Amino acid sequence: MFKRTIRLSPGIYVNEPGALKKLPELINEFALEKPVILTDQTVLKVIPQYLPTDFLTRYPVEIFNGSCEFAEIDRLTKQLKAYDGIIAFGGGQLMDTAKVVSDRLNNVLINVQTVPSNCAAFTTKSIVYSLTHEMIASVREKKPVDAVILEPELLKNAPLEYLRSGIGDTLAKYYEIRRRLTDDQMHSLSLSLARDLIERCRQEMLKVDDPRSLNGLDLQNFIDTIFLAASLVDGLADLDGRSVAAHTFYNAYVKVIGPQRFTHGEIVALGNLFQVTLEDDPALIKEIRAYYPKVGLPLSLADLGITQAEQLDSLAEYMAKPDNIRMQSIFPGITATTIRKTLAKLI
Repeated sequence: MFKRTIRLSPGIYVNEPGALKKLPELINEFALEKPVILTDQTVLKVIPQYLPTDFLTRYPVEIFNGSCEFAEIDRLTKQLKAYDGIIAFGGGQLMDTAKVVSDRLNNVLINVQTVPSNCAAFTTKSIVYSLTHEMIASVREKKPVDAVILEPELLKNAPLEYLRSGIGDTLAKYYEIRRRLTDDQMHSLSLSLARDLIERCRQEMLKVDDPRSLNGLDLQNFIDTIFLAASLVDGLADLDGRSVAAHTFYNAYVKVIGPQRFTHGEIVALGNLFQVTLEDDPALIKEIRAYYPKVGLPLSLADLGITQAEQLDSLAEYMAKPDNIRMQSIFPGITATTIRKTLAKLI
């Protein structure tokens, strides 16, 4: 096993108005003879206006079941084995599913993420969940995504909670990963580039008060930060780009509270506040508490529906597990008692 592997993905990236109208040109460029569209019923209703008129009738369409689970990955691997390319339209779990399926089939993958909630379209990593929505695996794909094509207006007009999600998840690149990309690591060019990127993620997100008001270059930069900059951190830093407390809080939330009523990035956003509170960093606590109300991100456990002491106990126990390498590698020996006390500050 290599000490550190740099993974760059995708091979082609486009973020410009009208990009989806040109998908047939890209299909020809990859010389695809039998591509298939993978999407879900919700997305199928919103994408036609951004596509060539006959696009959705020109190619077969396969409907995703809505969750990145091994059973769905197995089903789609069998269902799509006759196709030489997959054109995936959807959110993060659909992107993650499409990456594993395409990797298994070794065919061309064109990802079109339709909500700016995270950078799943880009990375060579997929998070797989159980039937009860608990994370059970992080799968590394062998090959990069072939192309990611983004339509700025489609992303800008996504439901507001997904815009908030993208902001919260992208900010986590800084609030979480800065603890791994420390000064003693900066002799490495690739790691210093990764640290530059997490700082840029923070700067670009904190500029945004109303993502729906963004246009032109401002909108392009917002989208590039959520997708391009955030995904490059994972690609350049490898294990030094792993999440820490914010995503541990997310995993605990999904396990304890159950199927979430909130987006991934909204939950992670409160996890950001949890981590800097655990660290007792007054400047970053103040920064988060000043910024989140501007974009509607949660500042308390109650904002995410957590009101019972038993829930806090269960969250703390889950986050303090000795085998949780993300937490233990940065906060070695951390106990449920310490986590519980920190959570109590976020009530």
